[in-house]
Amino acid sequence: MLIFVIWIRPKHFYGTDKLIFGKSDIQGIVSIEVEDDKAILFQEDASGALSQTEVPNQFWLTSATDPGGFHRMAGDLYYRYGKQFDTRKDFMDARRVLKQRGFDTFSIYDPKESICVKDGFTYFKGLKIKDVSVLSFDIESTSLEVNKDAHVLLISNTFRVSGEVTRKLFAYTDYEDEGAMIQAWCAWVREANPAILCGHNINGYDLPYLRGVAAKFGVELELGRNGSSAKFDSFESKFRKDQTQDLHYHKCKIYGREVVDTLFLAIRHDMVEKKYDSYALKKIVAQEGWEVAGRVFYDAEQIRHNYKKPEEWEKIKQYAIFDADDALKLFDVMATSQFYITQSVPKSFQLVCESASGSQINSLLIRAYIQDGHSLPKATMTQSFEGAISYGKPGIYSNCLSFDVASLYPSIMLEYNVCEPTKDPKRYFTQSLAYFTHTRLEYKKLAKETGNAYYDDLQNAFKILVNSYYGFMGSTGLLFNAPDKAAFVTEKGREILSTAIEWATSQPAATFLMAGEDGSGTNEEAA
Repeated sequence: MLIFVIWIRPKHFYGTDKLIFGKSDIQGIVSIEVEDDKAILFQEDASGALSQTEVPNQFWLTSATDPGGFHRMAGDLYYRYGKQFDTRKDFMDARRVLKQRGFDTFSIYDPKESICVKDGFTYFKGLKIKDVSVLSFDIESTSLEVNKDAHVLLISNTFRVSGEVTRKLFAYTDYEDEGAMIQAWCAWVREANPAILCGHNINGYDLPYLRGVAAKFGVELELGRNGSSAKFDSFESKFRKDQTQDLHYHKCKIYGREVVDTLFLAIRHDMVEKKYDSYALKKIVAQEGWEVAGRVFYDAEQIRHNYKKPEEWEKIKQYAIFDADDALKLFDVMATSQFYITQSVPKSFQLVCESASGSQINSLLIRAYIQDGHSLPKATMTQSFEGAISYGKPGIYSNCLSFDVASLYPSIMLEYNVCEPTKDPKRYFTQSLAYFTHTRLEYKKLAKETGNAYYDDLQNAFKILVNSYYGFMGSTGLLFNAPDKAAFVTEKGREILSTAIEWATSQPAATFLMAGEDGSGTNEEAA
């Protein structure tokens, strides 16, 4: 049970604790809002009790050379001068002016990530995923775009806090107009006060659609904990769907809450298995066998045509009451890895759900050095290098033996102590990889021994992080990347696989890989 003891953060493990979880011991953070020289930490506990803590804040900026008035940080890494600012305006002005003057600077633009890196805050310490309040919602509308024919007919909600589930349906026929309905919904959301707002394709459809229809009636989406309106970035963000396609959207930010799109979760969840025929919510639910027996169903495509018919309208409402349950089910299954990763990574839960795993590791390492008041390295230009071996001979085989090399690349990195000491002199890369690797195996063992899904969720979260360390080294634009070390790892991987091939085939790996079935020809599939 040693791993459980580590998880509750005893003081004699503080060195590892500080690296993996950040230096702050504040528990139960479910959202953070930065307001110039202060930040508000919104907290929950397992009972659903809410509280908030106000902490001081300063924005930080580092530079390769001293522009004047900057502090010299420890160590001799590239960005060795730093300064803190009391307001975001002062910070943004300094970034802009120094760039114009030709100074090479580094900072973190997102204010939540910035304070988490500097002060060691992480979300969800001491919590399990079902401890945190979450509201799933879904809308029924009359069009795919906000135009003159755009109407919000229904807003269905499933709210869970402390294990208790509440469902509430808002229908346009119960209000003077859609604007009044949207206002009533926003007021109810503020009263329910969830930490997390989730839904399927809410970044690409539901939230911008609600905003557009609300604007037609002169109202706003006042969803913030302080009554403020939801804010949408003016610039476009991208979420990678596959190697050829990105989803384009404008990030929605709601004061004191985390916005999580289960479409993004489903895409990331399916990256390895590629088992879903479609990422449409209802099709995923059907494919997973999550449909509720006896539930009233209605063809969603017919709602916009039939909603004015009284008899059909009642059927539509009965169907919609449970509509938000589906996205909550996806959240419970597919958000667990991101949830437990966020307990270590200094980013907001929303940002973890939207960002690549390489940037998460980079942020963890930046935090480790900033917490020490240490200088930071500069990102290395990426370079091409030889990859692994991928080869198969099509056919039907009657005698087969399968080997699974557990965490091959992480094992190589640990065995050979792979690190870039010129960029990471304290070897926090290796220390954190070792922690996540070994702790993941302990959680996996506990999951098998106890049957407790909690340990399985933890080991899956750590598996994602561990398997991201190699890709992180070869990524572009990350301060602690190390493309030459990534090349070393693939080289050792090829050696191991070649040795296995020679053992299994009793012939040199090069001969085996280059030969066709008749013993001649070349293999164009080897990479």
